[in-house]
Amino acid sequence: MTLSTNLTDGEIIELNDLCSALVDGTLADADKQRLSHWLSTSDAAREYYVRVLGLSADLCHYAAEVQTEESDTLVAPAKTGRRWWTLGITLGLAAAVVLMLVARQAPAPAPVAQVAVNDTENEFVARLTGAKDCEWLDGASFIQPGGRLRKGQHVSLAKGYAEITFDSGAQVLLQGPASMDVNSAWSATLNHGSLKANLPPEAMGFSISNPTVQVVDIGTEFAMVVDVGGASTDVLVLKGEVEAAPRQPSEQQPVLLKERDFRRFASTGVSTIHDGASRFDDFSKNVVLDRFVQPIGFARWSFDDEQGDVFKAFSFGLPVNAPDAMLKNVSPETASSIHTPGRWRGALRFDGKLFAQAAFPRISENGPHTVAFWAKIPKDATLSSAYAMVAWRANNPKFGSHPFHVGWNRNPNDGTVSALRTDYGGGFAIGATPLRDGQWHHIAVVFIPRSNAESPMEVKQYVDGRLEGEGKPSPPGSDIFMSTDNNALTMNGTIWLGCRLGTKNVRADRFYGEMDELLIADRALEPQEIVRLMTLNHFDE
Repeated sequence: MTLSTNLTDGEIIELNDLCSALVDGTLADADKQRLSHWLSTSDAAREYYVRVLGLSADLCHYAAEVQTEESDTLVAPAKTGRRWWTLGITLGLAAAVVLMLVARQAPAPAPVAQVAVNDTENEFVARLTGAKDCEWLDGASFIQPGGRLRKGQHVSLAKGYAEITFDSGAQVLLQGPASMDVNSAWSATLNHGSLKANLPPEAMGFSISNPTVQVVDIGTEFAMVVDVGGASTDVLVLKGEVEAAPRQPSEQQPVLLKERDFRRFASTGVSTIHDGASRFDDFSKNVVLDRFVQPIGFARWSFDDEQGDVFKAFSFGLPVNAPDAMLKNVSPETASSIHTPGRWRGALRFDGKLFAQAAFPRISENGPHTVAFWAKIPKDATLSSAYAMVAWRANNPKFGSHPFHVGWNRNPNDGTVSALRTDYGGGFAIGATPLRDGQWHHIAVVFIPRSNAESPMEVKQYVDGRLEGEGKPSPPGSDIFMSTDNNALTMNGTIWLGCRLGTKNVRADRFYGEMDELLIADRALEPQEIVRLMTLNHFDE
C-alpha cells in the first residue's frame, strides 16, 4: 500500500478519536489494529499522531499514563531545532505503544448504555412568566408562578391572563377561558379562546395552529380567537406580518396578512371579519401583569485588561466573589498577542496552546446556570482545535463524572461542522450556525436540572440570540470519563477556558480563536435576557 500524504477531514476525525481512546485507555482491539495499520502505512497519520500527542515529551508521558495512570501534566513542545530527532524517537515510541496494546489483547470495554437526553415527556420548552387574576380550570392544569412547562403540556385557563414565554423567545398572552397545547419551543395549538402573540426577530418561524389554520410568524405581533367548538378562527395582525395557511379546504394557498389585516378561517373557507377593525382596540390594550422574575447572580470576566496573564472578575449577587481568571502555558513569544480588540473593548486570544482557569461557586453541582460569552473562530481553525472554549467537571454520579464541554462541532456525522456543540452527561447538543467564519458570535448555553434521574440536566443553546440545537444521546466510543481521585476532585467549581478536560486533568487539545465577555449566571436566563445581554452587554432595561 502506498503511503498517503494527506488526510481528509473524515480521516482526521477518525484518527483523533483513535488517539483520544489510546490516551484514555479505552482503545478496543479492532481500533488498536486500525491505529497500528495507519502508523505503519501513512506518513501523514504519523505526523498527525505526533502533533496531537504533543511531540515526544507529551507522548512519553501519555504512554506512561496508559500503563501507570499517573496524573496529567502539561509539557512544553520540543524546540524546532530538535524536530527531526524528536520525531524519530516519537515514532518509535508510538509503534511500541500500539504494538504493546495489540499484543496484550485486552478485552474490549463493555458497551455503555446510552441515555436519550431529549426525552419529550420531560423536556422543558416554556415558562409562565406573568399572570393577572389567573384561575386555572382544575388542579391538574394549575401552573406554579414562574413554573416551567413541558413539551406536550396542556394549558386550561378558566379566567384571567397567563403569559407564557417559550424558549424560542416567543411570548403568548392567553386570555381565559382558553385552552392551549404547548407543542414545542417553536409551536403551540390554540384549541379555543383568545391569545396575543408577541414574537421578536429571534423567534421568527414560531407557529400557532388549530384544525382550521396554521399561523407562522414572519416577525410580528398578532392575535387569534378560536370559538368553543374550534370550527372557526379569527386572525388579526397587530404589527408586522404573518403567513396563515388554511387547513380546510386543504387545497387553499397560504394567505399573507400584513399589519391591520384580519381574516376568519373556517371549514367553509376564508372570509373577512365584520367587526375586525373595532377588535384591534381590545387587543391593543396593555395588560399589567404580575411578573415572576428571579434575581440574577453572576460572575463576569470582560478580558479588558491590557497586559499581564490575569483577567479581573466582576461579581454580582453571589455569596462569594469569583476570583480572577489565570492564564496557563503562556510562552514569551505569544505573551504580547494574548490581548486583542474584542466585541466589547478588549478580548482574550487563544493561540492553540495556552488556556485559562477561573472559579465559579457550584458550577460542578446539578443546579441551574447559564454560560454566555462572545467567540470569534478563525476561518483557518483546524478540527483539532474544536475542543473546547469552556469546560468544567460535573460532580454528579448520574453523569458518570463526565466533564462538560462547550466548543464547536468537528464531526460531520453529528451535525453542521463548526456549529456550537455542548457535550454534557451522556449526550450532546449541536446548533446550526457555522461559527468558523472569522466573525464574532454571541454564545449562551442554559443548563436546567430535571427530575428525570437518568437524565438530570437539560441544555438550551443560543447562538446570536436564537435557540439552536436539541440534546441527543452520545454516540458509542465518545464517552470521556474523569477520575474521582483527589486531583480531579480539586477541579470542582473550576471553569477551564480554551482547553479540553481529560481523564484526570487538562488535555493537550486546545481552542484556537478569541473570547470576550464571559459571564456565568446562577440561574437559567430567559430568552429576552440573553438577547438583552447580547445587545447591551448588561441586563438592565
